[in-house]
Amino acid sequence: MTGRIPVFVCGEPARGDDAAAFAAVELLPPGVRARASIVPVGGLDVLLLLDLPAGEPCVVVDAVAGLTPGEIWVRPLAALVDRARALTDAGRAPEPRSSHELPLEQVLALAATLRDAPPAGTFVGIGGSCWEAAAPLSAPVAAALPAFATAISAAISAAIAAAGEARAGPQAGVRAGAGPVRPARPPGPARAGYFG
Repeated sequence: MTGRIPVFVCGEPARGDDAAAFAAVELLPPGVRARASIVPVGGLDVLLLLDLPAGEPCVVVDAVAGLTPGEIWVRPLAALVDRARALTDAGRAPEPRSSHELPLEQVLALAATLRDAPPAGTFVGIGGSCWEAAAPLSAPVAAALPAFATAISAAISAAIAAAGEARAGPQAGVRAGAGPVRPARPPGPARAGYFG
């Protein structure tokens, strides 16, 4: 393990509030950034999650529709997997726009199925309202960026602590050690959120 927590930054920097995750990670304190491996991904790819060693946490950061603009939303990745499965069971799962872009919750559920367990880690989101190309961040999202960065920083710190506990307990069946995260694909088309 390199001691650096993968932080998957989702969104599109040139599309209004979809740039919020990129702007927020720039506000992280230097000590936190030094312990994070910032990975711009556009849309989260299941292969990134499959590459994570079992028990090694990550942080996924994005702007989402369906929340009040500027509202911060923090959830364990396992909770989003449970939500995706519940929506599927109820026949209310969101429809993917293409075979190359699944909603975040479905990507996490697929990774959980392929890994036989949900990926360890946390999702940190911020509600957005403007997804226009070349638009700036909306005023509520811009005002909430410091709080968003604080929530991301807290998630990274929690992941660092969890990774330390996992490495200290390999006798409990948790794999210690990890390789570097593979380079991500370039950002794809913007999404208008996941939680609909």
